[in-house]
Amino acid sequence: MFDRVKESIQKFSSKSAVDEEAVEELVKDIQRDLIAADVDVGLVSDLSDEIREEALEGKKDGLTRKEHVLETVYNKMEELLGQKPEIEIEPQKILLSGLYGAGKTTTAAKLADYYRKRGLKTGLIAADTDRPAAYDQLKQMAEKADSEFYGDPEAENPSQVVEKGLQELDAEVIIVDSAGRNSLDDELKKELSDVEDVLRPDESYLVMPADIGQSAKDQAENFEDAVGITGVIVTKMDSSAKGGGALIACSMSDAQVKFIGTGEQVTDLEVYDPVKYVSEMLGQPNLESLLEKVEELETDPEEMLEGEFTLKEFRQQIESVSETGMMEDLMKQLPFGGKMPDNISQLTEEKTQAYKYIIDSMTDEEINDPSLINKSRTERIASGSGTSNSEVRELIKHYRQTKNMMDKMDKGSMKRGNMQDMMQKLGL
Repeated sequence: MFDRVKESIQKFSSKSAVDEEAVEELVKDIQRDLIAADVDVGLVSDLSDEIREEALEGKKDGLTRKEHVLETVYNKMEELLGQKPEIEIEPQKILLSGLYGAGKTTTAAKLADYYRKRGLKTGLIAADTDRPAAYDQLKQMAEKADSEFYGDPEAENPSQVVEKGLQELDAEVIIVDSAGRNSLDDELKKELSDVEDVLRPDESYLVMPADIGQSAKDQAENFEDAVGITGVIVTKMDSSAKGGGALIACSMSDAQVKFIGTGEQVTDLEVYDPVKYVSEMLGQPNLESLLEKVEELETDPEEMLEGEFTLKEFRQQIESVSETGMMEDLMKQLPFGGKMPDNISQLTEEKTQAYKYIIDSMTDEEINDPSLINKSRTERIASGSGTSNSEVRELIKHYRQTKNMMDKMDKGSMKRGNMQDMMQKLGL
């Protein structure tokens, strides 16, 4: 999505000296890259001015100028992409709305699969009485998602379908697939309003494709004004270069992106994680050096790559890191030259101790699947560990970043010694 930005940052990182000319070259490269991703020109201009000002006018003690510039870019890009949402894993009713071609029907099944895997019984209601194939499509997708289904292929009134579906389905999470139009016209507004009156949804998600780019801002604002939305699901992220523009546009409209669709399969749905995109954009540690450092740990590197990397394994790793002093050496392999941005700062002894208390206060279920940790669970964990809600969220962010890096490693490549293949997978 931001491959060009990553290339520009790598080019800047390779420079032996950083001066005003080098910063200006980086800014212009990023301008070009973001505009190519269909980010609003005015927003790109403001971002450029902010990077210039903060990169050239001051820096923190202990940072080189290059490190300071990279940290500035990291923070600004993370601000643009918004916050990671808190997804409540609990019984609820969800309404999906959007225009033609957004991918609502497929997304409805993906959401059903997402909640089913987290222990909730799901049901899908086919309330799109406008598109002839919608009923059959959702019925087929419901089977793939192992979800209950209700629809009436002869119905003409969507709100009546929803009312009947609520009576027929025995489900904890009910997801309604509504009809679309070419535009948000009065007919669609009335239809959605009638459905909402019957359903009384806990969540109302606008579904939109990534290829609309910066137009996502206007669409999100229009649906918010007309029917009210609690979040956005951006689909087709795997097939559009404009996905970055769409994500940033949603953030600028105050419409929080909750999920992204990354493929055509029912499993191709992810909770939106802006930190993941920024981390990939700025590059990962040199893998060969990383593996050399891993050998210093008691844990076998191959064992680290086997099975799921849960918070249990993460706890073991931060214990080993704090004991061996490995963190300081690892930091030197990062593009920041040993300095991380504020939100992923070095793990101090005090911090690692707090992290261990936090993990010890979690249930086995939460340790194995941290995505279950919603707001209420966060508060319980913080209370039990004697820490704050923000520290719990910070731990989860560190874990996601580490897991993302571990997922990029290929055990087979380690055995074969095929470092070039692994480096390519890391984008290095």
